[in-house]
Amino acid sequence: MPLLPHGETETEGRVLRGFRLGLELSIIILAVESVGAYFSHSLALTADAIHDLPDLIAFGVSWGAVRATETGVTLESTYGRHRLEVFASLLNAGLILGTGLLFGYAGASALLSGGRSFAGPVDAVWLLAAALPTLGLRAVNISVLGRVPGRVRDLNLRSVLVHLASDLVITGALLVAGVLLLVRPGSGWIDDTAAVVIAFVLVVESLPLFRDSWDVLGERIPRGLSVEKVVATALSVPGVAEVHDVHVWSLCPTLVCMTAHVSVGNMSVQEWGAIATTLRRRMESEFGILHATFEVEPASS
Repeated sequence: MPLLPHGETETEGRVLRGFRLGLELSIIILAVESVGAYFSHSLALTADAIHDLPDLIAFGVSWGAVRATETGVTLESTYGRHRLEVFASLLNAGLILGTGLLFGYAGASALLSGGRSFAGPVDAVWLLAAALPTLGLRAVNISVLGRVPGRVRDLNLRSVLVHLASDLVITGALLVAGVLLLVRPGSGWIDDTAAVVIAFVLVVESLPLFRDSWDVLGERIPRGLSVEKVVATALSVPGVAEVHDVHVWSLCPTLVCMTAHVSVGNMSVQEWGAIATTLRRRMESEFGILHATFEVEPASS
């Protein structure tokens, strides 16, 4: 029995190359920030360095999820392994949220205790020496993944892009803290405040990822799409008299599926087939629904 692809061609080699580059750059960033955190005694930089560990896991899981999707459909997985991408996004979100809560608590505790650094006075030079190259490496990473065409940006890839965008904001907070500490050395509260800001960014970053993942797992109709518009488009196809029992859901955001019953007038089987083909093409071109199944039936007299 032939097994037809279900959107696997949407997974392109550049996505895998981008994830692999992200993994390699994250290793370098972890090394740079770990050295900087050790010598700078900065809580904020330590928070970001430890946050690099979930980055490594996130890129590894995301890369693995895309590779699994590439294997395509099997007799056991007739829709392929697209849902692995959603689970990867959920794991990324959980790691981001956990890191944010942990260091938010640490930064707030340090501020309440008088703004003293957890390991001694912060060395602004070492802080900036780590933050500047980190900014450049992260900018390269997001630039590479940001050039991936929109049509292959699944939830998994979007979660990584959101993660990288927030990483740039975090690096900016580190740079601001480093400059302020150069001007006012010994002001430990600056570094602790930066740690709290970083934690807040991480927590906020995780929330839409949880929401989008839940939308897919809960089989919610994709955001920006409505059953009313889908039905209206179907009814505009000549020969379609009625559309009912419409279901629209996502296996992952690059693979939107739908089923519907379509009532047509008195016509030949060949004409029914032509209508079904037109409906599938309209659904794909207007709504990005790659897998649409229509059950054509005669209209009730």
